[in-house]
Amino acid sequence: MSENLTVGKDVVVGLAYTLYVENAVEDSASAADPLEYIHGHGNLISGLERELEGMKVGDKKNVTIEPEDGYGEYDPEAVYVLERSMFPADFPIEKGRLVPLEDDEGNHLHSYIQEWNDETVTVDLNHPMAGKTLVFDCEIVSLRPGTAEEIEAGSIYLDDGCGCDDCSSCGHHCH
Repeated sequence: MSENLTVGKDVVVGLAYTLYVENAVEDSASAADPLEYIHGHGNLISGLERELEGMKVGDKKNVTIEPEDGYGEYDPEAVYVLERSMFPADFPIEKGRLVPLEDDEGNHLHSYIQEWNDETVTVDLNHPMAGKTLVFDCEIVSLRPGTAEEIEAGSIYLDDGCGCDDCSSCGHHCH
């Protein structure tokens, strides 16, 4: 690790953070088990990635990210009511559960269950953090140059990712 290395494109960053939403802790990664990602490849929300640029190991920063630089504004038209019969009988219906969908053009969409009854399931295509102001307490705990393979892949997870279906829920940001 170079002492002069800073957060920038193609650098693998170890990030410890606490995320606050409406003054409540929503997520965190400790210095002992940081979030690791390769910078400059869209692995973090744009506002946070921009704010971390140029930081060094040991640097700490409190960052406020408005919705437009986070998960976007909340779109009330992205809420749909689906027939309960569209779901397999053994599919666990629970609030906040991720439901992968596909539109008519074959695009993969992520939706989250809002509510349900015996006949319908209401899903929301907005990210759960859409429309929310995010406050991060951040610390850079490690930096290293990305390998050629990581840079080409845009990810430090080179073995087809972590195995999840949606990295917004696992935190690995590998897809």
